[in-house]
Amino acid sequence: MIHALSNTDFSKIENIIPTLDRKHAAILSILIYCGLRVGELVRLRYKDIKSPGGTVKEIHLPASTSKSGVGRYIPIPKKASAAIQIYMDTSAQDHTQFVPEHYLFPGTAARPFMSVHGVEQLITRISLKALSRKITPHVFRHTYATRLLKNTNTREVQLLLGHKKLSSTQVYTHPNMEDLKKSIDKTFK
Repeated sequence: MIHALSNTDFSKIENIIPTLDRKHAAILSILIYCGLRVGELVRLRYKDIKSPGGTVKEIHLPASTSKSGVGRYIPIPKKASAAIQIYMDTSAQDHTQFVPEHYLFPGTAARPFMSVHGVEQLITRISLKALSRKITPHVFRHTYATRLLKNTNTREVQLLLGHKKLSSTQVYTHPNMEDLKKSIDKTFK
């Protein structure tokens, strides 16, 4: 079963972003506004974030990083752009030399990138603080897909999520009676 955040819970998560440190704000922004899988997020490199003119615009997820083996470009909404840009600017300043091949979210000790478990723990802390309950990072992907499907077609959502098969995307289509009524009213004005 697909679990997506309600509009109220989504707003609570959005409202907590400004209270987080730069790295955690960037991680949460990418998860909720770009719909990446955690494994894809932790393997992002600086070069995967496209920022023409100094403004973060899109993520290029190479096929080698994607779970499905499907590379894709994901536009970054304005709501996420600032948090990601601030993190990138400050983390680049912390290093003596900016290297595009370096991981965006480096790991600790011998790990080249942050662990999936580390992100899961972070999301647990954030969700307990914002929602008073534990959620997994994948709930953000479900929420991303569900919200997109209210405003666009299944094929576009398939491309954004990096699904090979349309049937994988269709699991997010769970219209309720209100959705059906809006569609009918919109179609037969």
